Amino acid sequence: MLLKRILTVLVIAPIAIAGVFFLPQTQFAVFVGAIIMIGAWEWGRLAGLGRLSRVAYALVFSCLLPATYFISSLAILILGLSWWMIAVVLVFFYPKLTRFWASHSTRCLIGIVVLVPAWKAMLLLKASPDSDYLLLLLLCLIWGADIGAYFVGKAFGIRKLAPQVSPGKSLVGFYGGLLTAFSLALLMVSLVGTPDIYTLQGAFFLIGCVFVAMVSVLGDLAVSMFKRNAGVKDSSSLLPGHGGFLDRIDSLLSASPLYALLVLNYGGTL
Repeated sequence: MLLKRILTVLVIAPIAIAGVFFLPQTQFAVFVGAIIMIGAWEWGRLAGLGRLSRVAYALVFSCLLPATYFISSLAILILGLSWWMIAVVLVFFYPKLTRFWASHSTRCLIGIVVLVPAWKAMLLLKASPDSDYLLLLLLCLIWGADIGAYFVGKAFGIRKLAPQVSPGKSLVGFYGGLLTAFSLALLMVSLVGTPDIYTLQGAFFLIGCVFVAMVSVLGDLAVSMFKRNAGVKDSSSLLPGHGGFLDRIDSLLSASPLYALLVLNYGGTL
């Protein structure tokens, strides 16, 4: 299993890095759009769709994604963020509120508000003159929250964060992840110098980064909730040793809309 995980990372990581940081805007949109469509196909499994229906569901996104060019970006991001605010309640009260979202059609609709805003957020970040910095900072916030939570939780975690959804996550691990993410944000912002951390603008931006890290954890928990409800361990087996694409990008799906809104607040550039 460990060998599979390592080999998968060695193949996928260079492709992901090249796709995120080196592709121009149009090709980047296609690259991320392809990942979103694969994620939609996997979400179809979590929604309880059959094989053909899952393919049809993924193809729907080939129309939905281009259509977002004709809709207010702000509206799409707010729609995505609104869903994640609802998801907080669903996750921490699972399985009590399952009846409100367990139908196939409801889960399919949720998939749209999970996936589409994330795609729009990534395009907005890529369009910024500071795109490499902004995208790298976003990934560091997500990775910091995940890695910090793992090691701190493994060492000190006793009280569980959401035991009905993800028994492995602890409350102290969650705080450790936030601290790690904040430290990385502080380091990166200090090195780049924008925004100035000694100004009110810089302080608010760092606080916003902590909230982004917090919401990234919610993405992991929410996808775990849907997988648990569907009775599956992974969203698919497309990535040997890692499960599916949704298992790898779940935190990005929740964090990116809030992060894009934070960046837009600074005029799309720092």
